[in-house]
Amino acid sequence: MFDGKSFDADEEVRCQASVLEALDAMHIGISIFDAGLRLITVNKAFMTLLAFPPEMGRPGTPLEALFRLNAERGEYGEGDIGAMVEERLALARKFEPHNFRRERPDGTVLEIIGTPLASGGFVTTYADVTEITRAKEALEEKERELTRHLEDMELERAMVEQQAVQVVDMAEQLAVQNKEIEASRKQSDFQARHDELTGLPNRRYFTEFLEQSLLVASQADTPKALLFIDLDNFKPVNDILGHDEGDALLKKVALRLTSCLRDSDFVARLGGDEFAVIAGMKPGSGIDGIRVVAGRLREALNISVQDSGQPLSVTASIGVALFPADAGSRDELLKQADKAMYEAKAVGRNRIVFAEELPDA
Repeated sequence: MFDGKSFDADEEVRCQASVLEALDAMHIGISIFDAGLRLITVNKAFMTLLAFPPEMGRPGTPLEALFRLNAERGEYGEGDIGAMVEERLALARKFEPHNFRRERPDGTVLEIIGTPLASGGFVTTYADVTEITRAKEALEEKERELTRHLEDMELERAMVEQQAVQVVDMAEQLAVQNKEIEASRKQSDFQARHDELTGLPNRRYFTEFLEQSLLVASQADTPKALLFIDLDNFKPVNDILGHDEGDALLKKVALRLTSCLRDSDFVARLGGDEFAVIAGMKPGSGIDGIRVVAGRLREALNISVQDSGQPLSVTASIGVALFPADAGSRDELLKQADKAMYEAKAVGRNRIVFAEELPDA
């Protein structure tokens, strides 16, 4: 056990490896998330039962990404994807025990048992109870014939629940150890992935998130929009009013961007007065929905900065590229959004230009 006074990295790695090996040996699916709803670990049975692609099992994957993939491929039925994802995230943030059954589109019935951890986060087990469910549905017709069979299956279920208790104990140990590790690197990791002035994700974090977002979008066949935003007339603010006023303006821009975007959208500061937004495209609204988002951003970034003389007006030029309509890869999408943004600058600034509108599109 980790005593809180010293930390042997090699011993910790061996300990985690043995725990993960034990989890993989079980036939029930297991997932463990931390207090920030980020994935700590899953076992092989979880990936198989839920039919998730390998990259979704990487440590650090947000629970939102798993919910969104499930919603997009119809695991939760029909409805607004964003609303379904947010509903499940709201329940998860309560960290309350839960036990329910869910039938997957392929007919598999899963019994899902969630147990919150005292150290933060929760562990969830997934047992394939399809056979039990179908047997109970036919109980009225074959009650006598299936009595013994059902007793055997209930015994198996009791064994599954006993295993779940053992998993909770192991998960507690793993969560505590992970919490200690995370605490030691949390500050440096945040600084490496976020802009110091505005607190927004920086270019490095943006690049990583865009790569993962396009991968999920490609697998789920859901389009994405990339918006490049460059402030117009920002240099005069620095030159005339000074860098302190310029920094204050950048903070205001960051606040306005985050306040008028959806929770599912991602905004980052790429450097200087350049920002970027990764936005999902709702089924049915398509490019029109993105036009509304871009228009809202341009309106929010029409800012007047007062000085002793005439007020300085700051606006935004926005370039938009769509995946996969305008580009099928990350690098090409970045290139198209950048070209569209510069075209917005060239045709008069304070404009929104889509990649499909470029002269050489």
